[in-house]
Amino acid sequence: MPHSPVPHSTAPLKQLGAALVLLLTLVVTQTAAAESPPHMRVIDRDLKALLERGVTDSPTLNALVAEVEATPLLVFVECSFRLPSGIGARTNFVTSVGDTRFVRVAVDCSLTNRWQVSLLAHELQHALEIGRRPEVHNVDAMELLYESIGFPTVRDGSNRHFETEAAIAVQRAVNEELGDARTSHGGMAY
Repeated sequence: MPHSPVPHSTAPLKQLGAALVLLLTLVVTQTAAAESPPHMRVIDRDLKALLERGVTDSPTLNALVAEVEATPLLVFVECSFRLPSGIGARTNFVTSVGDTRFVRVAVDCSLTNRWQVSLLAHELQHALEIGRRPEVHNVDAMELLYESIGFPTVRDGSNRHFETEAAIAVQRAVNEELGDARTSHGGMAY
């Protein structure tokens, strides 16, 4: 019995081509991301989602994040359930390498979503106060900065805590913007 030719299908080749295009796209995207990593890195998934929503709903927070991204500053943000009593968030200077300063922001994630976002904005203002000043390259220089632009709040052992009017104003503005956003989203609460 003669064999009839089996039609040659090009479907597997098309699938392979599509897979290669997808793989190449992922590699190029990852390479581009590696070339310009974000200056703000939020470690906790839920806090990151709150920040993203806050950036959408608050022009003030959006501007803060944009400035962080344009400043020689790397900000690591994390949830903390071990902050001292009465402190909802704080910024700590970590180190500097060249012109880049590294700071850590801790936010008490047991607070309401709205407070977490407004306190995060408050702490980003503090991070920017550090990032805008190239002379701040260690903890001592940071304390000198806050002695000149802020006021002391507490002293617990070897740690000194400072506050600035700018951070308080940012927190207040973001809190108000989030309240306005709540009503514009049909009652979706922070």
